[in-house]
Amino acid sequence: MTKTLIKGGQILSMDDGLGSFTGDVLIEDDRIAALGPQIEAEDAEVIDADGRIVLPGFVNAHLHTWQGAIRAIAADWPSGGYFKHVHAGISPHYTPEDTYIGTLVGALSQIEAGTTTLFDWCHNNATPAHTDAAIDALEEAGLRAVFGHGTVKPEPKPGEPHFSTIPHPVAEIDRLRKGRLHDDAALVTLAACILGPDYSGIEVCRHDFRMARDYDLLSSSHIWGLNRLVADGYMTIAREGLLGPDHNIVHANYIGDEELRVILDHGATVTSTPPVELGPHPVEPLVSRILRMGGRPSIGPDTEVDLTGGMLDTMRASLMGARLYNTKHADGLLAEEDVKERKVGVPTARVTEPPVASIEALKWATIDNARALRLDHRIGSLTPGKQADLLIIGRHSLAMMGTVDPAQTVVHFAQNADIDLVMIAGQIRKSGGRVHGVDMTRIAQEQAASAKRLFAAYPISI
Repeated sequence: MTKTLIKGGQILSMDDGLGSFTGDVLIEDDRIAALGPQIEAEDAEVIDADGRIVLPGFVNAHLHTWQGAIRAIAADWPSGGYFKHVHAGISPHYTPEDTYIGTLVGALSQIEAGTTTLFDWCHNNATPAHTDAAIDALEEAGLRAVFGHGTVKPEPKPGEPHFSTIPHPVAEIDRLRKGRLHDDAALVTLAACILGPDYSGIEVCRHDFRMARDYDLLSSSHIWGLNRLVADGYMTIAREGLLGPDHNIVHANYIGDEELRVILDHGATVTSTPPVELGPHPVEPLVSRILRMGGRPSIGPDTEVDLTGGMLDTMRASLMGARLYNTKHADGLLAEEDVKERKVGVPTARVTEPPVASIEALKWATIDNARALRLDHRIGSLTPGKQADLLIIGRHSLAMMGTVDPAQTVVHFAQNADIDLVMIAGQIRKSGGRVHGVDMTRIAQEQAASAKRLFAAYPISI
């Protein structure tokens, strides 16, 4: 048995029973053995965390990791550009090798940014070879991942059926579930990313929801609430007994409160991606709506073609959205003596009660995201018996000097470079500012070659 003792850190356990305190974490093999103000373990390797922050690894609840090799192309596109240029334009030219390198770059960058568990929502797997390439990359990267087997959505050629009428391929789910992703205790496990009631009719929904349940898999669907193929969406899915805690909804910005309440009452989880949603969809993200209903949201970045996929930035955007829509204000007028440079009568709104707390964003990015992936019994908090997935964040940079409250420090000040250590299942995957076991020269060459070929096949003016 190998033992590691992390000494003297400011611990944010994300476990309501343990709370936050200064102390030690004992790790035995791949599990957390104990937490306390002072732990003695003479035979353990000691990591000095004095003055540093120790917390669970971030859980990224929604990322299309295959896009990791074609970043920073879509930030200035209007609504619809992503579907036109990425899905209809670039995606059909992806080879399995492109899927592999994009996923590898994306997965390794997640580790660098403190993510220890990733929901890889893969919907660019036109063939089994594409699927296997994505899984190869996740396993090579060494992070914990839920591989979400999705389907491509091509424009049909004459005589071909529309993708919305095609049930999820059971043969592929069967192959993966009985093959390389059969073990639910492994680092990489399986989920079914199905079309759902926005992108398929009720017959396909019935097939897909039942298929996922038959294989005891989490299912997940993209939902907006616009142009729906099942007119009342999850109201029908719930009535037919298909909706439950084994389902995850992503986005859903335009659904009504009644439908959202039904979703939450049935135990399904909702993942909001405010960094992306607030661009082409400047409406209230579901983070704040779920909070008002007494639920717990989960969060993710969604796509890296237009923004970074790191959870630090995702937390900040999500918290800002929640505060904007979920904080009580006093609407009124600025008095002249309050702001001398302005005229009396300028309308304003002032926050009069404490906003959504910073530590809430940390909960979304750890234990709440773990719950959305049905993994909260294994990860998401520093709880004895759970997997040793954790971060140590330093305060030695100029950006971090002088920070006081640890939760506020992580959410509002920390950068990727401040993440001193990333541990996954008891194995150190990042330390000294570098992700371990990465051949940067080889990866950079393969990424550049992939991007060059893809953009030659589908030129984009940036």
